[in-house]
Amino acid sequence: MNVVDQNLSRIEREPLWDRAHTQLREALLAGRFEPGSALVLRQLADTFGTSITPVRDALSRLVAQRVLEQGPRNSALVPDVRANALKDLMVVRCELEGRAAREAALKADAAGLEALEALLAEMRGMIAKRRLDTYLDVHRRFHFGVYAMSGIAILVEMIENLWLRCGPVLSFVVPEYVLSLKGTDHHAALLAAIRAGDGARAEAEIIADIEEAGRYLLGLADTDGRIRRAG
Repeated sequence: MNVVDQNLSRIEREPLWDRAHTQLREALLAGRFEPGSALVLRQLADTFGTSITPVRDALSRLVAQRVLEQGPRNSALVPDVRANALKDLMVVRCELEGRAAREAALKADAAGLEALEALLAEMRGMIAKRRLDTYLDVHRRFHFGVYAMSGIAILVEMIENLWLRCGPVLSFVVPEYVLSLKGTDHHAALLAAIRAGDGARAEAEIIADIEEAGRYLLGLADTDGRIRRAG
């Protein structure tokens, strides 16, 4: 299916290709493009208000990063994440994100903790109201707020690259998994551990959060290992 995300906006300033890349990356991180979606150059250029060239450059960069796959002429595809690939991603995510959470607990500051508390409250409010349109955006900001608190830029960059690969399939946790409230306590426990300066517990909670969501997604895999939305 061809997809143009309604959250994308017109691009006003140079460098156009870099801004196009940033918007596409943010959309992928937030799970706005599901696996199998086609990103068509002309549609994206019209959405951004640019020529095709900067969009082509942005898509080419994402293809080179193995985040997207080359599609039919003038398009790129959001790849499927099969069960075996997701398991591999989970192993690496647990190592990197667990370490980032451990470091965050040692370096937390009052302003950062306050921001995380507000994001956690926002997520809980969305669940309570069953209004999840932007839940994954807030969820991502919470996680990356923790990782940024580690103060290790290269670690955050590596985590972001992993999320670019698994972001589309993470969209499948909405709404069923999220509304089941699974994982919410891990977020709260993670924040409590960081606030207490308990690196080991913070690491354990982020790993538990990743593994719990991963088990749900693996349960959606068909006999060929393709992961598809429930129902």
